[in-house]
Amino acid sequence: MLNRMKVFADDSVEAMAKITRELGGDARIYSTRQVNGGIEIIAGPPDAEQDEIERPKRFTPARNARKEEDFAALLSSARAAARGEDRGARAGRTVKAAAPQAQSPAQPATQSIDEKRMRALEKSVSEIKSMLSSDLMANGLRAAGATPELIAVFLAQSGAYDCENADRKFGNFLARRIQHEAPATLVAAPRVIVALGPSGSGKTTFLAQLAARLRMNDPEARVTFVNADSSRLGAAEQLRAYGRILDIPVVDIEHVSELSEFSQSVDPDLTMLVDMPSNSEECLALMETIEENRAGMAQITRIGVIAANLSSDSTGIMLNRYPNLDAVVLTKLAEAQPTLATLGTLALRKTPVAYLAATPHLTRGIVEPGTDDLDQLIHGAIPGIQALN
Repeated sequence: MLNRMKVFADDSVEAMAKITRELGGDARIYSTRQVNGGIEIIAGPPDAEQDEIERPKRFTPARNARKEEDFAALLSSARAAARGEDRGARAGRTVKAAAPQAQSPAQPATQSIDEKRMRALEKSVSEIKSMLSSDLMANGLRAAGATPELIAVFLAQSGAYDCENADRKFGNFLARRIQHEAPATLVAAPRVIVALGPSGSGKTTFLAQLAARLRMNDPEARVTFVNADSSRLGAAEQLRAYGRILDIPVVDIEHVSELSEFSQSVDPDLTMLVDMPSNSEECLALMETIEENRAGMAQITRIGVIAANLSSDSTGIMLNRYPNLDAVVLTKLAEAQPTLATLGTLALRKTPVAYLAATPHLTRGIVEPGTDDLDQLIHGAIPGIQALN
């Protein structure tokens, strides 16, 4: 048997650092649990042959499929046991056990299916449900670029090890990583709020929803739309339509220099909602101008707009392109469900989600999500989890 080492530390990050120093980055993690206010991790040297056998069991869809089969078998066993118990109760007798094999030791002719047996079945079902969804969430993190070692750290930090409701623990942990602490501070007037994202992500509608919220909170708030996406006529017309509905002026910016001149000329108490260009080069040039002139502008808030149907790869590219986002909004949730890989990408980068937008309704289309909302979003991305709960 390979030698194993037991590490105690205040947290899992410190423990993993010790293990990496002693055993290397490919060390195998056998168990992790919280003890006496700290964490205990048992690890061993890498075993290539064993890894080939065990890692797919832990992380691959084939393993998940087998767990689904196990789960179905346990449910069938539980139902059969319950039916047998009911028949025995109606007949006023115990349920007969199957005849023992000839080579097996003698067994009692009858046995009762007691509460202990049922509790054991229920516990097994609960554990498989938890393991299944936790593994699927781990797959989402792995698809987003997380190593198995980092996933093990996340599982340990979430308290999902040695827990019957591991999936809930893990989902809640990921939700807390991506939840913005105080979305209201992002739009506290006056502000320069810029919406960044690819074409069709819902930037224009999101800005209109923010404007409607500002007007509801303060009917006297001074707000203006700034259309900086001159290459998309449809976006400009849509912004003007929202401006007429909300009685908010719209300023068109055709050149980068115009935004600088406009920002220097307006009252600093004015909140500007800037619909940024979808073209990345134009957008980055405009962002540079904003940064260069921020001394004369109101406080800047950068919000990334991510449509629910955007792939995890595209989400990663967007976050690389705009690394200084203050928050993101997930849009078009009524049309699609974000994948676990996309949510995993946000969790890995700890990018805070400040808003969820399901519909284009101006006053009811967006919400500021709590941990429970994000937890449900994460579990909603797990295939078949609704059938298990």
